[in-house]
Amino acid sequence: MDADTLRTRHEVLKAIRTFFYGHGFLEVETAYLMRYPAPDAHIEPLRVFVAGKGPFFLHTSPEIGMKKLLVEGEGKIFQICKVFRVEELEEVHSTEFTMLEWYMPGTYKDAMACTERLVTSLAESLETSDRAYFKGPWKKYNLAELCFEKTGINPIILDRQSLFEAMRDKQIFDVKSHEGWDDLFFKLFIQEVEPCIKAEAPFFVQDWPVNLSSMAKRKDAHTVERFELYMRGLETANGYTELFDAEEQHARFLQENEKRCELGKEPLPLDMEFLAGLVRVQGSYAGVSVGVDRLLMALLGKEAIGDVLYGRFRMV
Repeated sequence: MDADTLRTRHEVLKAIRTFFYGHGFLEVETAYLMRYPAPDAHIEPLRVFVAGKGPFFLHTSPEIGMKKLLVEGEGKIFQICKVFRVEELEEVHSTEFTMLEWYMPGTYKDAMACTERLVTSLAESLETSDRAYFKGPWKKYNLAELCFEKTGINPIILDRQSLFEAMRDKQIFDVKSHEGWDDLFFKLFIQEVEPCIKAEAPFFVQDWPVNLSSMAKRKDAHTVERFELYMRGLETANGYTELFDAEEQHARFLQENEKRCELGKEPLPLDMEFLAGLVRVQGSYAGVSVGVDRLLMALLGKEAIGDVLYGRFRMV
């Protein structure tokens, strides 16, 4: 990372804080080291042993800790922190990266509007040469409609076997008979849908499958109230209306652990204190997580995450 990028990173972090302070948010800090990470079949936490005791886990996001603050009545909160995942340093991935996460009253639609205002304000504050790219309003695509438009397949309403057969019939590249629903969906979306979206500005993809969104509020039988933000072809933010039904959340965590076992991974312990507290949250809330390093890539037109990180770390 060169000196100009280091300075820009400082300016972006300062502008993020200014934005949230100006909108009445409280900046918080939650623990990085935890006993109970949120189970996710596709995200692996780093395990830590302390004086021979453990395993403990470095958080993959501050979601659990911040939602506990919602339980205590804090309604508008944000945090900028380091998070850790078992991922090799690649073009757009890093084991350690910076995350911005916030929670606010409302739904995922309110969160999309807030996300757009934030990014637009950052582009304006940096006086980037291509500010026109970030100017709204940004398009919103429905995931099921987008998949059907680009491939003729609506994966959200199909079970695993039906999705496999549909992709095989469409001759989707490298479809394998042993792959689960999640793998097939990501292959369809990443290979056949994402590259076909003509994007002259950032855009949202909303209403994701319920089985890929373990902590989001259900919208209907197949989907949840969730969005992802794409900028320059890269997924940069993820947000949703929060799920506060403790029974359903418990069931979703168990399902994620079942998928982990199917993938040959260890199940993760559940935070029963967190689950018990969900019933105390009053009203509707939405949360958003933004990969700050990917955000910088988009703002600066960088192609690799290593271009905006200082002291890159590669696992061996």
